[in-house]
Amino acid sequence: MGSPGEDFIDDIYEASLIPEMWPPLLEKLAGTVDALGAGLFTVSGGASPWIASPALAPLMRAFMEDGWVEINKRASRAEAMAHPGFITDLDAFSMEEIERDPFYQDFLIPSGIGWSTGTHIALPMGDVVSITIERPWHRGPVERHYVDLLDGLRPHLARAAMLSARLALERARTAASALESVGLPAAVLGARGQLLAGNRLIEPMIPSILQDSSARLRFVDPRADRLLQTGVDALASGLGTGITQSFPVSGPHGGPASVAHLLPVKGQARDVFGGMHSVLVIMPLNGAAVAPASLVQALFDFTPAEARVAISLGEGASVNDTAHRLGVSRETVRTHLRAIFSKTGVSRQSALVRLLAGLSRPSPAGGTNL
Repeated sequence: MGSPGEDFIDDIYEASLIPEMWPPLLEKLAGTVDALGAGLFTVSGGASPWIASPALAPLMRAFMEDGWVEINKRASRAEAMAHPGFITDLDAFSMEEIERDPFYQDFLIPSGIGWSTGTHIALPMGDVVSITIERPWHRGPVERHYVDLLDGLRPHLARAAMLSARLALERARTAASALESVGLPAAVLGARGQLLAGNRLIEPMIPSILQDSSARLRFVDPRADRLLQTGVDALASGLGTGITQSFPVSGPHGGPASVAHLLPVKGQARDVFGGMHSVLVIMPLNGAAVAPASLVQALFDFTPAEARVAISLGEGASVNDTAHRLGVSRETVRTHLRAIFSKTGVSRQSALVRLLAGLSRPSPAGGTNL
């Protein structure tokens, strides 16, 4: 077929400005080469966020979630070739290799696909985006004239991906600045926990509380750093529940000086192009009385019952006193306490008391206690 018209190229640049337009664009791209669908994902390590055309999305999800990423040799072969254009399966593999390869024989072909063409595009922040276009196995290999057609589109796709990445980074900076306006130190993190953007309130915390290493943002407090790493890894693997996303950070003298909150960023296209994956918010402790139950519940994702137990214990009441005060059994209080320990990252009641004492919500003017 002939080269796509100007309308198609306009669609490419529209997607660079509107993330939601990438899936229909990928579907249209697949249609130009008589393929089932197309997908786009990062291949530079850590988490691999992705987007895909509707027809390919279920297979992309299975590919990412069922362990096929580790078996797939396509990406490593393509990286080794370092070809600045689209390549096909037969450019990277012999037919004999395809017939022996478990990724083809156990996943692609049984799924109805198997022939593809794809390319890698380097992004400004060091990530690499891979575009893959998947064709049904019975249709046969992607022909060379289709590869030539895609090579003509590749400069437009690369510019669109780079623009999407720059806009996503700007959104990260805007998110951090918005939290600064309400007095909260915040950092926007990539999929591996690397620092993408931070507001001015978090800058004084580096390097005494936080360290901006080449691998990822780290807490000086080893225990807080382990919890941060666990949270980042869990979010990267797609988990959003059952992990410690709010945890204490020790100050110079060993007691909690602040509470860190790791908030996931939603939106697949933003994740793919900008690497924006989570926001780390740090809320200082001011040493005053225990905060209201509503604030404690919101900060640590407690249930109402857990918040009531936490507040009672935070005020110095024993488990027996708390059970009597709330009209529940001691075992119920202990059950809630185990959940509280899990969600706050502490393991002793004394540490919980120190953590809950003095939670504050800073105001833009410098901090009004709740």
